[in-house]
Amino acid sequence: MGAFDGRGMVIQGLRFLGPKEALSALQDGALLVDLRTDDLVETKAFRVPEAIHLPHQELPGLLSELPVNRPLLLADTSGVFTKEAAHLLLEHGFSDVACLNGGMLAWDQEGLPLDTDPEAILHGECACVMTSRKKRRPMTRSILFLCVANSARSQMGEGLARQLFPELRIQSAGSRPSHVNPYAIEVLAEQGIDATTHTSKSVQYIDPATVDLVITLCAEEVCPLFLGKAERLHWPIPDPASDDPSLNPDDLRERFRAGRDEIRRRLEQLKAERF
Repeated sequence: MGAFDGRGMVIQGLRFLGPKEALSALQDGALLVDLRTDDLVETKAFRVPEAIHLPHQELPGLLSELPVNRPLLLADTSGVFTKEAAHLLLEHGFSDVACLNGGMLAWDQEGLPLDTDPEAILHGECACVMTSRKKRRPMTRSILFLCVANSARSQMGEGLARQLFPELRIQSAGSRPSHVNPYAIEVLAEQGIDATTHTSKSVQYIDPATVDLVITLCAEEVCPLFLGKAERLHWPIPDPASDDPSLNPDDLRERFRAGRDEIRRRLEQLKAERF
Protein backbone atom coordinates (compact mmCIF):
# COMPACT_ATOMS: atom_id res chain seq x y z
CA MET A 1 0.00 0.00 0.00
CA GLY A 2 1.38 3.39 -1.02
CA ALA A 3 1.72 6.39 1.29
CA PHE A 4 -1.13 8.21 -0.49
CA ASP A 5 -3.49 5.26 -1.04
CA GLY A 6 -6.90 5.86 0.50
CA ARG A 7 -6.02 9.37 1.60
CA GLY A 8 -7.29 12.76 0.49
CA MET A 9 -9.38 13.53 -2.54
CA VAL A 10 -8.69 13.56 -6.27
CA ILE A 11 -9.70 16.69 -8.19
CA GLN A 12 -9.06 16.94 -11.93
CA GLY A 13 -6.47 14.21 -11.77
CA LEU A 14 -4.54 15.62 -8.80
CA ARG A 15 -4.58 14.25 -5.26
CA PHE A 16 -5.00 16.72 -2.36
CA LEU A 17 -4.35 15.78 1.28
CA GLY A 18 -5.44 17.67 4.36
CA PRO A 19 -2.73 18.47 6.90
CA LYS A 20 -3.35 15.50 9.19
CA GLU A 21 -3.58 13.07 6.27
CA ALA A 22 -0.40 14.60 4.90
CA LEU A 23 1.45 14.09 8.18
CA SER A 24 0.39 10.43 8.24
CA ALA A 25 1.59 9.97 4.66
CA LEU A 26 4.95 11.55 5.52
CA GLN A 27 5.29 9.25 8.51
CA ASP A 28 4.61 6.34 6.15
CA GLY A 29 7.50 7.23 3.87
CA ALA A 30 6.43 10.11 1.60
CA LEU A 31 8.95 12.90 0.97
CA LEU A 32 7.86 16.49 1.55
CA VAL A 33 8.86 18.87 -1.25
CA ASP A 34 8.75 22.40 0.19
CA LEU A 35 8.21 24.89 -2.65
CA ARG A 36 8.47 28.06 -0.56
CA THR A 37 11.22 30.66 -0.80
CA ASP A 38 14.38 30.46 1.31
CA ASP A 39 13.33 33.13 3.80
CA LEU A 40 9.94 31.53 4.48
CA VAL A 41 11.50 28.11 5.02
CA GLU A 42 14.04 29.60 7.44
CA THR A 43 11.31 31.38 9.39
CA LYS A 44 8.98 28.41 9.77
CA ALA A 45 9.61 24.85 8.58
CA PHE A 46 7.56 21.65 8.53
CA ARG A 47 8.85 19.29 11.21
CA VAL A 48 8.56 16.00 9.33
CA PRO A 49 10.69 12.85 8.97
CA GLU A 50 12.19 13.95 5.65
CA ALA A 51 11.89 17.03 3.44
CA ILE A 52 13.64 18.68 0.52
CA HIS A 53 13.47 22.39 -0.27
CA LEU A 54 13.11 23.35 -3.94
CA PRO A 55 11.68 26.87 -4.48
CA HIS A 56 8.87 26.71 -7.02
CA GLN A 57 10.61 29.20 -9.35
CA GLU A 58 13.62 26.86 -9.58
CA LEU A 59 11.75 23.55 -9.72
CA PRO A 60 11.89 23.00 -13.52
CA GLY A 61 15.69 22.99 -13.41
CA LEU A 62 15.96 20.82 -10.29
CA LEU A 63 13.77 17.84 -11.16
CA SER A 64 16.84 15.60 -11.19
CA GLU A 65 17.16 16.20 -7.42
CA LEU A 66 13.88 14.34 -6.79
CA PRO A 67 13.52 10.54 -6.49
CA VAL A 68 11.25 9.26 -9.26
CA ASN A 69 10.04 6.17 -7.42
CA ARG A 70 9.10 7.82 -4.12
CA PRO A 71 5.77 9.38 -3.04
CA LEU A 72 6.19 13.17 -3.19
CA LEU A 73 4.02 15.58 -1.20
CA LEU A 74 4.16 19.14 -2.54
CA ALA A 75 3.66 22.06 -0.15
CA ASP A 76 3.85 25.84 -0.29
CA THR A 77 2.47 28.67 1.81
CA SER A 78 -1.21 28.35 0.91
CA GLY A 79 -1.50 25.95 -2.02
CA VAL A 80 -1.06 28.49 -4.82
CA PHE A 81 1.87 26.80 -6.57
CA THR A 82 1.37 23.11 -5.78
CA LYS A 83 -1.03 22.34 -8.65
CA GLU A 84 1.34 23.75 -11.27
CA ALA A 85 4.25 21.88 -9.67
CA ALA A 86 2.26 18.62 -9.56
CA HIS A 87 1.42 18.85 -13.26
CA LEU A 88 5.10 19.49 -14.03
CA LEU A 89 6.19 16.40 -12.10
CA LEU A 90 3.53 14.19 -13.66
CA GLU A 91 4.60 15.34 -17.13
CA HIS A 92 8.17 14.28 -16.33
CA GLY A 93 7.40 10.76 -15.17
CA PHE A 94 6.74 11.23 -11.45
CA SER A 95 3.68 9.09 -10.85
CA ASP A 96 3.11 9.24 -7.08
CA VAL A 97 2.45 12.93 -6.39
CA ALA A 98 0.08 14.71 -3.99
CA CYS A 99 -0.50 18.29 -2.81
CA LEU A 100 -0.85 19.61 0.74
CA ASN A 101 -4.27 21.29 0.69
CA GLY A 102 -3.93 24.76 2.19
CA GLY A 103 -0.13 24.62 2.50
CA MET A 104 1.75 25.86 5.55
CA LEU A 105 -1.18 28.04 6.62
CA ALA A 106 -3.48 25.02 7.01
CA TRP A 107 -0.69 22.96 8.61
CA ASP A 108 -0.07 25.68 11.20
CA GLN A 109 -3.78 26.15 11.89
CA GLU A 110 -4.08 22.43 12.64
CA GLY A 111 -1.32 22.77 15.23
CA LEU A 112 0.93 20.24 13.50
CA PRO A 113 4.70 20.07 14.20
CA LEU A 114 6.81 23.07 13.17
CA ASP A 115 10.38 24.28 13.53
CA THR A 116 10.64 28.04 13.94
CA ASP A 117 13.59 30.43 14.15
CA PRO A 118 12.76 33.53 16.25
CA GLU A 119 15.69 35.42 14.74
CA ALA A 120 14.27 34.95 11.25
CA ILE A 121 10.77 36.26 11.98
CA LEU A 122 9.87 39.04 9.57
CA HIS A 123 9.66 42.64 10.79
CA GLY A 124 8.47 45.88 9.19
CA GLU A 125 5.71 48.44 8.97
CA CYS A 126 4.15 46.96 5.84
CA ALA A 127 4.05 43.44 4.44
CA CYS A 128 5.60 44.70 1.20
CA VAL A 129 8.83 45.74 2.94
CA MET A 130 9.07 43.22 5.79
CA THR A 131 12.53 41.71 6.25
CA SER A 132 14.29 39.40 8.67
CA ARG A 133 16.76 40.74 11.23
CA LYS A 134 18.80 37.59 10.77
CA LYS A 135 21.71 37.70 8.37
CA ARG A 136 20.77 35.66 5.31
CA ARG A 137 22.84 32.76 4.07
CA PRO A 138 21.93 31.15 0.74
CA MET A 139 20.13 27.83 1.06
CA THR A 140 22.60 24.96 0.66
CA ARG A 141 21.42 22.15 -1.60
CA SER A 142 24.77 20.78 -2.76
CA ILE A 143 28.31 20.39 -1.41
CA LEU A 144 31.58 19.86 -3.29
CA PHE A 145 34.67 18.54 -1.47
CA LEU A 146 38.06 19.39 -2.98
CA CYS A 147 41.62 18.23 -2.43
CA VAL A 148 44.50 17.68 -4.83
CA ALA A 149 44.24 14.00 -5.82
CA ASN A 150 40.57 13.32 -4.95
CA SER A 151 41.93 10.15 -3.40
CA ALA A 152 41.58 10.30 0.39
CA ARG A 153 40.24 13.36 2.23
CA SER A 154 37.70 14.56 -0.33
CA GLN A 155 36.53 10.98 -0.91
CA MET A 156 35.97 10.55 2.83
CA GLY A 157 34.19 13.91 2.89
CA GLU A 158 31.90 12.79 0.08
CA GLY A 159 31.07 9.49 1.77
CA LEU A 160 30.46 10.99 5.19
CA ALA A 161 28.35 13.83 3.79
CA ARG A 162 26.17 11.43 1.82
CA GLN A 163 25.44 9.66 5.10
CA LEU A 164 24.82 12.85 7.11
CA PHE A 165 23.01 14.86 4.40
CA PRO A 166 20.99 12.36 2.34
CA GLU A 167 18.80 15.17 0.99
CA LEU A 168 21.72 17.11 -0.53
CA ARG A 169 23.72 16.60 -3.71
CA ILE A 170 27.27 15.63 -2.71
CA GLN A 171 30.30 15.66 -5.01
CA SER A 172 34.09 15.51 -4.71
CA ALA A 173 36.95 16.28 -7.10
CA GLY A 174 40.62 17.19 -7.32
CA SER A 175 43.05 19.26 -9.37
CA ARG A 176 45.19 16.17 -10.13
CA PRO A 177 42.83 13.19 -9.74
CA SER A 178 44.44 9.78 -9.32
CA HIS A 179 42.56 6.89 -7.66
CA VAL A 180 40.45 6.26 -4.57
CA ASN A 181 42.78 5.22 -1.77
CA PRO A 182 41.89 1.71 -0.46
CA TYR A 183 42.37 2.89 3.13
CA ALA A 184 39.70 5.58 2.57
CA ILE A 185 37.30 2.88 1.38
CA GLU A 186 38.22 0.69 4.36
CA VAL A 187 37.73 3.31 7.11
CA LEU A 188 34.45 4.51 5.57
CA ALA A 189 33.20 0.91 5.56
CA GLU A 190 33.87 0.82 9.32
CA GLN A 191 31.09 3.40 9.64
CA GLY A 192 28.66 1.68 7.30
CA ILE A 193 29.54 3.70 4.18
CA ASP A 194 30.13 1.88 0.90
CA ALA A 195 32.65 3.81 -1.18
CA THR A 196 33.59 0.96 -3.51
CA THR A 197 31.86 2.69 -6.43
CA HIS A 198 33.56 6.06 -5.82
CA THR A 199 35.85 7.34 -8.58
CA SER A 200 38.53 10.03 -8.67
CA LYS A 201 37.34 13.05 -10.67
CA SER A 202 38.81 16.28 -12.02
CA VAL A 203 37.46 19.58 -10.77
CA GLN A 204 37.35 20.86 -14.35
CA TYR A 205 34.41 18.54 -15.04
CA ILE A 206 32.29 19.90 -12.16
CA ASP A 207 29.57 22.29 -13.31
CA PRO A 208 29.74 25.36 -11.01
CA ALA A 209 25.97 25.76 -11.33
CA THR A 210 25.53 22.49 -9.42
CA VAL A 211 27.50 23.64 -6.35
CA ASP A 212 26.28 25.80 -3.45
CA LEU A 213 29.08 25.11 -0.96
CA VAL A 214 32.73 24.20 -1.60
CA ILE A 215 34.78 22.64 1.20
CA THR A 216 38.52 22.49 0.56
CA LEU A 217 40.47 19.97 2.64
CA CYS A 218 44.09 20.71 1.73
CA ALA A 219 46.58 21.36 4.51
CA GLU A 220 50.15 21.51 3.25
CA GLU A 221 49.30 21.61 -0.48
CA VAL A 222 47.84 24.30 -2.74
CA CYS A 223 44.10 23.71 -2.92
CA PRO A 224 42.38 23.33 -6.29
CA LEU A 225 40.87 26.47 -7.79
CA PHE A 226 37.11 26.34 -8.25
CA LEU A 227 35.51 28.93 -10.49
CA GLY A 228 32.00 29.69 -9.38
CA LYS A 229 29.93 31.75 -6.99
CA ALA A 230 29.54 29.03 -4.37
CA GLU A 231 30.24 29.72 -0.71
CA ARG A 232 33.62 28.40 0.43
CA LEU A 233 34.86 26.78 3.62
CA HIS A 234 38.47 25.69 4.20
CA TRP A 235 39.13 22.77 6.53
CA PRO A 236 42.90 22.05 6.59
CA ILE A 237 43.06 18.28 7.15
CA PRO A 238 46.54 16.68 6.98
CA ASP A 239 46.88 14.18 4.14
CA PRO A 240 46.59 10.69 5.71
CA ALA A 241 48.25 9.04 2.72
CA SER A 242 52.02 8.71 2.96
CA ASP A 243 54.96 7.10 1.20
CA ASP A 244 56.95 6.95 4.43
CA PRO A 245 58.42 3.40 4.49
CA SER A 246 58.46 3.40 8.29
CA LEU A 247 54.64 3.39 8.39
CA ASN A 248 53.01 -0.03 8.42
CA PRO A 249 49.38 -0.71 7.34
CA ASP A 250 48.05 -0.26 10.87
CA ASP A 251 49.78 3.12 11.11
CA LEU A 252 48.15 4.21 7.86
CA ARG A 253 44.74 3.02 9.01
CA GLU A 254 45.07 5.13 12.13
CA ARG A 255 46.02 8.16 10.04
CA PHE A 256 42.98 7.66 7.84
CA ARG A 257 40.70 7.13 10.84
CA ALA A 258 41.96 10.38 12.37
CA GLY A 259 41.22 12.26 9.15
CA ARG A 260 37.82 10.60 8.82
CA ASP A 261 36.85 11.45 12.38
CA GLU A 262 37.92 15.08 12.05
CA ILE A 263 35.92 15.49 8.84
CA ARG A 264 32.89 13.89 10.51
CA ARG A 265 33.23 16.20 13.51
CA ARG A 266 33.25 19.26 11.27
CA LEU A 267 30.33 17.99 9.19
CA GLU A 268 28.25 17.32 12.30
CA GLN A 269 29.02 20.84 13.51
CA LEU A 270 28.02 22.22 10.10
CA LYS A 271 24.77 20.27 10.24
CA ALA A 272 23.98 21.56 13.74
CA GLU A 273 24.62 25.16 12.73
CA ARG A 274 22.88 25.25 9.36
CA PHE A 275 20.47 22.41 8.80
